[in-house]
Amino acid sequence: MFDKLDHVSLEQLESAILGLSSEERQRLAVWFEENRRELLGDNSDEMSGEQEAEIIRRRELALAHPELLEPWDGTIERVRERLHEFRSEPDWH
Repeated sequence: MFDKLDHVSLEQLESAILGLSSEERQRLAVWFEENRRELLGDNSDEMSGEQEAEIIRRRELALAHPELLEPWDGTIERVRERLHEFRSEPDWH
């Protein structure tokens, strides 16, 4: 079956996709998203060594000093408050 794909044009693929039922297109979209990185060679979701090292460093810091952590509850309110304070500064434009 897949050996025939060498002879299918993009227009033929588009036409075939548009000919699918709504449910089949939904399944195709889910499949494509699940396989997007492999199909497109997109590794942008992967972390660099530097990013991974930073995550490990922060985790170790959090485990060693849990008193430095802030609870997640109320985070949005704290961010809004800090933004309001920032915008209230005289030099803010």
